[in-house]
Amino acid sequence: MEKKSKKRRRLTPGTPISPYTPDIVWDLSGFPMNAKYPPDLERYGSTYDGYPNVNSEIMFYEFAVQGYDLRFSYKGKYYYAVSSEDHVALCDDHFTEEYEVFPHANAFIENFKIDGRPLIDLIDELEDVEQV
Repeated sequence: MEKKSKKRRRLTPGTPISPYTPDIVWDLSGFPMNAKYPPDLERYGSTYDGYPNVNSEIMFYEFAVQGYDLRFSYKGKYYYAVSSEDHVALCDDHFTEEYEVFPHANAFIENFKIDGRPLIDLIDELEDVEQV
């Protein structure tokens, strides 16, 4: 009996994981990573997966790389973001109605504004940041 060989997908380092998330690539070990906002284990250690604090880890790794939905608050107001295969959207607290759509998580982090300031500038000031 002849064995069928399974084609294995080659995880070439630096190759985008998906056309929808060009900044998320395979690293040398075959794991996904945020190439635009990479972790720095030498500088920050492994406590927050190579990021300086838990807010950055959740935003740049759990939300942007792993695709978890996101909940956070700023000055007492809660915000929610839903991740889909082909976009990320600001949404309601039930993750059903989308208000503002972005092509991917890094674009959301860079372009979503609160009080005229981009989210990326507010990361350290956010409260209750968690994956959902």
